[in-house]
Amino acid sequence: MNRKTSTLFAVGAAIVAASAVSSGVGAASRPAAQPWTVGLSSNRESRDAEIYAMRSDGTGVRRLTRSPFFDGFPVWSPDRKKIAFYSQRSAKGDVWVMNADGSAPRNLTRSLAHDSLGSWSPDGRRIAFDSDRAGGGIYLMNADGSGQRSVPGTGADDTNPQWSPDGKTILFASRRDGNDELYAINPDGSELRNLTNDPGRDGDGGFLWSPNGRRIAFTTRRDGNAEVYVMNADGTGQTRLTRSKEDEALLSWSPDGRRIAFQRWPSTPRWAFFVMNADGSAVKKVTWSLPKSR
Repeated sequence: MNRKTSTLFAVGAAIVAASAVSSGVGAASRPAAQPWTVGLSSNRESRDAEIYAMRSDGTGVRRLTRSPFFDGFPVWSPDRKKIAFYSQRSAKGDVWVMNADGSAPRNLTRSLAHDSLGSWSPDGRRIAFDSDRAGGGIYLMNADGSGQRSVPGTGADDTNPQWSPDGKTILFASRRDGNDELYAINPDGSELRNLTNDPGRDGDGGFLWSPNGRRIAFTTRRDGNAEVYVMNADGTGQTRLTRSKEDEALLSWSPDGRRIAFQRWPSTPRWAFFVMNADGSAVKKVTWSLPKSR
């Protein structure tokens, strides 16, 4: 999947509603899984893609953007008050931010280059993004768009930076070794390492840290089409979760780490998404309906 031009998929979706599970509670006594907020982009109502938010059961649908250009890849701030997103409202595409209700959209990067969203830092003070400016690479900036600087050791082959929940690591996709792999690096550019180490194409349908930072869900084409895998944070224990003939793209983990939302293409209807347990079981299609008044 080309994350720059897709009109149906959006990686880096919202994690808003929490359903915390105590580490001392056994599986048999866990409370029933609760829906959480999922963000995605769809061209369901217009020729270009717009950003929508809804619960993981398909209820509570809200359209958040209305523009004649592509808007996608929504990422909620840690305090859930803001949403950063990628938009082609500007010439080559920039990182934008808006209030959680879709109001007050504002261009953060304002660059003549192509800038694409990655993620917020866990404390909400900074945003990681990728850019083709100055030869390309991973960049960091303050949440208001100031202080934009590159991460040393990254370049044109590196995209989609995802900050770890503890703030110590940035995960990103790279073609620096000739094929798509997932790499990790510290925010200061130190300790670069390849996590996937596979000849297949890894990460082109997204990759996401689990809420506790111990695991990473990612897509890979090592089996032919894009399937969802999971691995430990150090790259070990790579395990296939989905087995389908369609291509899949990640949306989000549930806040308690028990479920994963993702999309399949093609699917019927084309705007549907799917939810499964974090071990790949109990896959359920979610067909969401547009609000009656909009």
